[in-house]
Amino acid sequence: MKIYNKKIVKITMLCVLLVGGFLQAKVRAITTRRDFEQRLSKDGKDGMVVVLFYESQKRNGDARNRNKGLTRMYEDLSNYQPYNDADVVFLKVNTGRKELADLALLYSVKTVPTFIFFNSGKRCVDDQGSAIVLNGFVSRVDLQSFIDQYYGAEVKRRVAEKEDRRDQRMKEEGESWKPYFYPRDIFVRDYDTAESKKNME
Repeated sequence: MKIYNKKIVKITMLCVLLVGGFLQAKVRAITTRRDFEQRLSKDGKDGMVVVLFYESQKRNGDARNRNKGLTRMYEDLSNYQPYNDADVVFLKVNTGRKELADLALLYSVKTVPTFIFFNSGKRCVDDQGSAIVLNGFVSRVDLQSFIDQYYGAEVKRRVAEKEDRRDQRMKEEGESWKPYFYPRDIFVRDYDTAESKKNME
C-alpha cells in the first residue's frame, strides 16, 4: 500500500511540473534551421516575432549565470499581457549548437546576445533600410521599450481588435438570452386562429 501511495505522489508531482512548464514556456526554443523557418512562416506570417540569438556557456560560470538571467528576463517579458493579447511570438536560438550556427551567419549575427525582429515574416528594417537589431545583455526595460518602439502601434491595434471582438461576442451572447415570445396559439388551449382573424377584421 505504501509503494502504491508513493507512486501516486510521484505521478502527481510529475504532472504538476509538466503543466507548470507548459504554462510558463512562452518562449519557443529553436532546435533546427527548419524549425526556425517553419515558426517564422507559421507564427510570424501575419504577426510579430522577436528572436534572441544567444550562446549557452557550459564552462564559464559568470557567462552561464548572465545567460540564465537574460533568458529568464526574456521569458518574463514574453508573459507581458499586451504581447500575449497581440500574439507576439518569442523565439530563442542557441548559436552554440552546431546545427544552428548557420542561422547566425544568415542573419549576420556577429555578437551574442542579439535580438532580431520580424513582422509578417519579413525582417524589420528602419527608415534607411538597415536591419533593426538590439545587441548585448540588456535589461527588461530596454528590451520592452525597443519592442514598443517598433511594434507598439501594431500591438495596440491588435489588442483593440481583440477587445472589440470580445465586446461584440458578449453583446451577441446577451442578445441570445433575451426571452423569445412564441405565438399565443402554442400556449393557450382552445385558441382559434381563424376566430381571432375575424375579430381583427
